[in-house]
Amino acid sequence: MKKQFVPRRLLEIAAICALGVLAIALIGCTDHSTSQNDQEIRQKSAEATRQVQKGAKQLAAGTKVAAARAVDGVNAVAQGVKDGVSSNKQDESSDLVDINSASTASIAMLPGISISKAHDIVKGRPYRSPHALVHRGLLTQEQYDRIATKITAKQ
Repeated sequence: MKKQFVPRRLLEIAAICALGVLAIALIGCTDHSTSQNDQEIRQKSAEATRQVQKGAKQLAAGTKVAAARAVDGVNAVAQGVKDGVSSNKQDESSDLVDINSASTASIAMLPGISISKAHDIVKGRPYRSPHALVHRGLLTQEQYDRIATKITAKQ
């Protein structure tokens, strides 16, 4: 509903303008004397202009409120991102894959680890340390170096 506020107000203002123009056109079609006709046109035009001004002021006020709400929303998103980054720094160990309890699929998601290699790692459990994968011949040192900062071996 908030997104429809500005377009709906614009439609209302356009309708007021259209009514003003229609009133002016209808007045022009009557058979009154020229000075009386001019006076009526002037009055109707002035009233239509006041209505448009009123609608424009309301639209401006509504736009300011919507802009303030949008800024608040952007600030909330930015704070959420900041909080998420901070929590990742605090909980970095929770992002590690525990080779003693992780699923085959989780291990296979590590860089350079195939499904069959992940299956072999799961079959060889438990491990005292992550480097045991190299000692047992399941990974080469190069393969281990690629994932060393992403794994742990909790007992």
